[in-house]
Amino acid sequence: TGMEAVELLEGSHRPTYTRFVFGSAEGKGKKEKEGDGFFRVAHDEAHSGWVDAFGPRFFHRKVSDVIVALFLPKGYPYSVTEDYLAYQFWDTIQALCSYLRGVLATKAWFEGVGVGRKEATATAATLQWIVKDGCGMMGGLLFASAFGQRFDANVKAWRLFADGINNVGLLLDMLAPLAGEHFLHVVCCATVCKAMCGVAAGATKAALTGHFAKDGNAADVQAKESSQETFVTLLGLVFGSFLASFAHDSVHLAWFWFLSLTVVHMIANFRGVRNLRINTINLTRFRLLLARFRSKSSAARIRDISLEEPLFVPLLEGFIQGPISVGVSWLQCFGSVADYRAVARIYKDEKFLLNLRSDGGIRVVLLKGSTVSDVFKAYYNACLLDARVREESLLLHDTAKRRKLTTDVYKEVNSSFEEFMQYVEEGGWDTSRLLLPRGSFEYEMVGSTEKECQTTDKDAKHDKRD
Repeated sequence: TGMEAVELLEGSHRPTYTRFVFGSAEGKGKKEKEGDGFFRVAHDEAHSGWVDAFGPRFFHRKVSDVIVALFLPKGYPYSVTEDYLAYQFWDTIQALCSYLRGVLATKAWFEGVGVGRKEATATAATLQWIVKDGCGMMGGLLFASAFGQRFDANVKAWRLFADGINNVGLLLDMLAPLAGEHFLHVVCCATVCKAMCGVAAGATKAALTGHFAKDGNAADVQAKESSQETFVTLLGLVFGSFLASFAHDSVHLAWFWFLSLTVVHMIANFRGVRNLRINTINLTRFRLLLARFRSKSSAARIRDISLEEPLFVPLLEGFIQGPISVGVSWLQCFGSVADYRAVARIYKDEKFLLNLRSDGGIRVVLLKGSTVSDVFKAYYNACLLDARVREESLLLHDTAKRRKLTTDVYKEVNSSFEEFMQYVEEGGWDTSRLLLPRGSFEYEMVGSTEKECQTTDKDAKHDKRD
């Protein structure tokens, strides 16, 4: 290999090219110098051919350095994860499409409030703007309050949701001028949709910044994200002005561009999210990992699971009660003291108690001091038990059969859990931080397992006394 440098000859302002050649069969440590401005590099084993020192390659390298410094984090590509560039590429395309469609939607809004008509007044337009903005703020507050805790676990799904609901908002803006006297209602709904997009997009962006910042450089990653957005906005200003003037007199042309850009936007979003390689474990990835482990598949790499992971199904998990619930209250888990005592004998060495109910539901009570590993094991136990119930189509009204099945599965858990953990870690997954859903209840054992538990949660204390 060779090391190249540029020097200035003594007493001269013209650049001199110097090459130090290392490791070649001939001329080891040889230094070659030419001081005549632009010149050619001598041929040797390390560098075949003739290269112009200050020719196209030199300037291409300088331009590349400037682009990297402006838009990519310091130390790229080693300071970020390997999925960073692919995601940012598609994210830039979708952002540009969103900006251009925003230009068309804004144009439609101005037409709806009467810009260009004599009877329209600035006061009326201002009041409509205030009302729609107020609706957006209220919608954003309610949405964040209802769904804020769910964004971390399903970043990909909520990222797609954000852009999907933004598409709905922009579509309503385009349709608003056709709504007549219901114009204000339509634009208010559009603003609420865009406010929901802002909440979901902001939350997922924060989560993705933490994911990309491999060297703890989240601030730098976020700063370069802002630079990329500024560049996209500048491009949007240029192309948007042409687009607005081009579609000025033709409604059909405006709709053609709007719908075309929407299709490109959706494709770019899907491709960008599909390129993400997130190494934390949520419920969907946990199930995929467990299925691969039980089928004796090779190591479940992050890339393989990412390609299998459904992108829309996780959004439904918060609305549909699944068979497994972890961290529930006492009464949600046990129907009687006898149920508790039977389960406590099985799980006497664990920091959780798992009960298989007659309706097929699996409820898990967490004990005080439970760790991430305990929650992981509880989910492993619950998922294995649920799989056995489904595979064997068991009738669960017989309490003795339920207890026997629970005991058998728990023995399987004890014999295979460490192997499963090793399998997961070999795939590169982060097991120190789980994004598995869990309730807020936690209990403390008092005395022997024959006695009831004392909760550390006020609501749970009330449940127990009842």
